[in-house]
Amino acid sequence: MPFFSQFPVLETKRLVLRELKYDDGPDIYAYFSEGIAQYYDWLPATVPEGRGFVRYFKSGYRDKHSIRWAITVKPRDKIAGTVGFSEFEHFSRADLGYELAKRFWGQGLMSEALEVIIPFGFQTMGLHRIQALVVPENTASIHLLEKFGFQKEGLLRQYNYVRHRNVWEDNLIMALLREG
Repeated sequence: MPFFSQFPVLETKRLVLRELKYDDGPDIYAYFSEGIAQYYDWLPATVPEGRGFVRYFKSGYRDKHSIRWAITVKPRDKIAGTVGFSEFEHFSRADLGYELAKRFWGQGLMSEALEVIIPFGFQTMGLHRIQALVVPENTASIHLLEKFGFQKEGLLRQYNYVRHRNVWEDNLIMALLREG
């Protein structure tokens, strides 16, 4: 049984956050190919692997392990990135994850998405803690999280193995707690 009777669609002034579709696979592959994978531990090497990204999050939602939205810029329904929660711990804690196609960087779109995702996590899903793992060199992501009040809690040494680069990487763990 899914979390909600229908997948929750969220809107902002410029964005529609909707359920991922298999038709998004080629665009996901395309934007990962633009070089955003330097801060990601997975890289779709083919269009079918881009669809595999969609399949992974669709099954995670079905099995209540994750919820991931496609980020689309109005008025088009073309995916610009994704954002969502995974690794639920009794619905009290979840990991925040996101990525955005390079051509949309620097426009405040991820900030706009997080402005609705974070309250959704705390208020609608009842989360107590939202945490994110960030590569220490990804200063843009660190600044974005700090803007929303996330605090650095520590360094996880050689925490993730990145297959497409054949390296173990460190991750900062950053977290935000629900107030009151």
